[in-house]
Amino acid sequence: MNPKSREESAFVERKGVTVSRDYDFPRESVFNMLTSRRTASKFFSPEGAEKVVFEWDPRPGGAIRIHDADGKGHSGKTSGTIVELVSPELLVFRSTTSVNGTAPFDALQTVMFEALGPARTRVNVRVKVIHPGGFPGGIESLEEGFIGGWGQTLDMLQRELR
Repeated sequence: MNPKSREESAFVERKGVTVSRDYDFPRESVFNMLTSRRTASKFFSPEGAEKVVFEWDPRPGGAIRIHDADGKGHSGKTSGTIVELVSPELLVFRSTTSVNGTAPFDALQTVMFEALGPARTRVNVRVKVIHPGGFPGGIESLEEGFIGGWGQTLDMLQRELR
């Protein structure tokens, strides 16, 4: 096995990171806000970033394309595919993202919607980095970035649900 293959295997074997939030809303409402073509664009870019391109095809095999820029030097280009979508409980997608022109990183992202009662939902997001690409700081920094990014996404979702 060459060194690069060993390095990539180590990334695949990592446990990944998880971000969770509880909402005082029914599971179907939370699921629909985060997955619907009409509303998903509100959540899948850094807060305050302009979405230059937003394509979201919410079905298994559906394409994802997101290009954003914040006017402060940050730009991101994401493409991906929805792997699994089970209403109202599961969204799984694989994405490849380049930040400010770096070599793209790949991740598998699993979003689980757990009913805690008729009007309460827990969202658990599990991100597994498959390859870190050219992300500055390597895998650990990238995982921290996903924690912050998904935290911001779930906070924006909370505000939108209100």
